[in-house]
Amino acid sequence: MFLTEPQVYELLERYGIETPRHRTFKRGEEVEWHLFPAVVKVVSPKIVHKSSVGGVVFVEGPKELQRAVEELFRKFPDAQQVIVEEKLSGIEAFLGVKRDPSFLHLIAVGLGGVLVELLKDPVFIPLSASRSETEKKIAETKLYRLVKGYRNFKGNLDLLLELIEKLKKLLKENPEIAEMDLNPLFITENRVVPADGRAVTEPPPERPKFRPLPKELFRPRTVAVIGASTNPKKVGYALVRNLEQFQGKVFPVNPKHEKVLDFKCYPSILAVPEPVDCALVAIPAKGVPEVIRECGKKGVKLAVVISAGFGETGEEGRKLQEELKRAAAESGIRVLGPNTLGFIVPGLKLNASFSTVTPPPGETSFLSQSGALITAVIDKAAEERFGFSEIISLGNQADIEITETLELATRDPSTKVVLSYVEGLKLGAELLNFLNRKPCIFIKAGRSESGRRAAASHTGSLAGNYKLFKDAVETKGGIVVDSLEEAFDTANLLSTYGGIRGRRLLVITNAGGPGTLAADYAEAEGLKLADISAAVEELSRGLPPNWSRINPIDLIGDATSDRYRFAFKTVEKLNTWDAALVIVTPQSMTDVPEIAYEIVKFKERSRRAVVACLMGGHSVKGGREILKNNRVPNYPDPYRAVKSIRRGVWSGLSSSEARQEKA
Repeated sequence: MFLTEPQVYELLERYGIETPRHRTFKRGEEVEWHLFPAVVKVVSPKIVHKSSVGGVVFVEGPKELQRAVEELFRKFPDAQQVIVEEKLSGIEAFLGVKRDPSFLHLIAVGLGGVLVELLKDPVFIPLSASRSETEKKIAETKLYRLVKGYRNFKGNLDLLLELIEKLKKLLKENPEIAEMDLNPLFITENRVVPADGRAVTEPPPERPKFRPLPKELFRPRTVAVIGASTNPKKVGYALVRNLEQFQGKVFPVNPKHEKVLDFKCYPSILAVPEPVDCALVAIPAKGVPEVIRECGKKGVKLAVVISAGFGETGEEGRKLQEELKRAAAESGIRVLGPNTLGFIVPGLKLNASFSTVTPPPGETSFLSQSGALITAVIDKAAEERFGFSEIISLGNQADIEITETLELATRDPSTKVVLSYVEGLKLGAELLNFLNRKPCIFIKAGRSESGRRAAASHTGSLAGNYKLFKDAVETKGGIVVDSLEEAFDTANLLSTYGGIRGRRLLVITNAGGPGTLAADYAEAEGLKLADISAAVEELSRGLPPNWSRINPIDLIGDATSDRYRFAFKTVEKLNTWDAALVIVTPQSMTDVPEIAYEIVKFKERSRRAVVACLMGGHSVKGGREILKNNRVPNYPDPYRAVKSIRRGVWSGLSSSEARQEKA
């Protein structure tokens, strides 16, 4: 249902949101209006963009008004009303509403008027955002600077934020609103008032219910493999083989075999003589629902359906997946998958998947909607000795959804950082509630803006899938990255330090060029070069006369570990920096391993984030190993280092620490 401008104004006024002074007039009704200049608009649910079809007329007096009304009724014979309202002026903003199936209502804010789609300035803010989170997100727009005051532009940020808070209440109490445009929204020092309004209402979408997962669901003591095989080319064989190192008990299940590898094999899950926490299912798809029911009778808590042939294959597969969901619901069992790689918990030596590699233990939980991506990532991670607390392949998400696994990961004491590869999200609104517990990093597939277009509003055309996701997640403290490389760079830093408290960066280097690049990157990323003025005199006593005397601190090309050590001990007394970037380029006198050891000691003494950038190849290999062994994040170039530091300034750090202290 389309809501016309008068209907939208009436709705806004019920929630204390100011609208322009206005009156509506029916066809044939005498027009009485005394506030000029004024705007006359046609009112019709069939006309969406009034200005583009000549449905808006500006008038200066009563005679012009009468002629304009008569002309609009002649031009639009189906229209039964016109609206006359005061002509507004001020900063033109855009305020819109988009109801997303996953995130539900989001409010779009940015520069408005005719350039809204050209500039694409608006950001999308979820209803769960606090007032301070809302302001922080709006600060990313071009509108923010104008509203705060720029040259002849003067606005009122507080009034804008108050309007948004009222709009949040309106949306919570009117879930049927699917889209709304208030464009333009005029902002002055004294008023924030929409000059137009339209909305679309539709029944709220049906959504799955969020169900918290049991704490030990992915930490089983006993695992059964249903569809175990003695054929090395079968998935059922790979699953059993990967479980040989598991610290718990393993029960192969297949009526065709008495033994698989060194394990006794059972004819069915019901024949296993001990309780089973987790069942890996690798049988033809048609038999899976019945096996799930048997698992329910056995008391299995988690079934991991490796089998493919479900929703990813077409209509028949979708019907079978629905049957699988019903079987799980009736049996009271949680299901991972189907069409999943499985899951891995390196700390338990548990590889409940058909991946050939088990990465080392670590403190990063990796959740992925792509199984193939997992195999590539853990293969590389094993080579780089990057560890994981767990790796979970979501598959088709017939039951367990990625939001539920993320929430569980934030409760896991062995996990410091949650890294997720996301293609689609069903429970986005719920996901936002957990992003301030621990650093949560996201790689989002599908970056194009060619998502669903809504002809009835600008908001719909601005709301691409990736744009909505990124804005919503970042508003609530999540970290959205552009590549796997950036994801693991950031995870490496956050798993080491948990988060960086502020944006003040200290750069120490033995080469001016890389130091200058680091300063440029820092400014571009919104970091601030730390003030070192209090240490300049002391640094000058131990550094060459031609050292930089500013931050970046250039130790000059012949710097050895002694000079680095002196600089470290001097600057660690300063309280003006939050993170330090130490750059080392290999030169003939550069004792790289010794400098690496000094960086490790600097990190331990300062108890702040210390990041290294050992540039080069073979010459710095030994230093890189020293840093890796002592958990100092190291990056091959200043850009990746600075980018990671910026990502490490995690907005949820203070609230997370407060919860830990309270606990």
